[in-house]
Amino acid sequence: MSHYLQDKVQSLARREPVFVERDQTLRNVARTMWIESVGALVVGDERHPLGVISERDLVAKVGQGADLDTMTAEEAMTRCVVSARVGDSLYDAAYQMLDAVIRHLPVVDDNGRVIGMVSVRDLLRPLLLDAVEGAERV
Repeated sequence: MSHYLQDKVQSLARREPVFVERDQTLRNVARTMWIESVGALVVGDERHPLGVISERDLVAKVGQGADLDTMTAEEAMTRCVVSARVGDSLYDAAYQMLDAVIRHLPVVDDNGRVIGMVSVRDLLRPLLLDAVEGAERV
């Protein structure tokens, strides 16, 4: 597990971020998530992220009776964008996700551009591989 604590976010095989415009309807947001096979989208663009909209945000709005054809991404997104920098440790990224109760974390470069998206699954994979390697050494 010691490798996991030291590895950096940049070491993950992360996905390119998928962006959606703020005025897209929730139906279009859901369609984009399905087509791209992702659980969260960045609202805005790589230089100006306005928020993140996740599957959880969609389900919450549907459960509250939102009209998928009129409510927009901007109305449903999480506005406070918690992100990781490429040089952050995996431990720090995981802690941020736990602390903010989120499952997707945008990754930004040194210029503040969104260059990726890390999920809980992305963080779990190296932890499990590290544990398996440690068990094999014993």
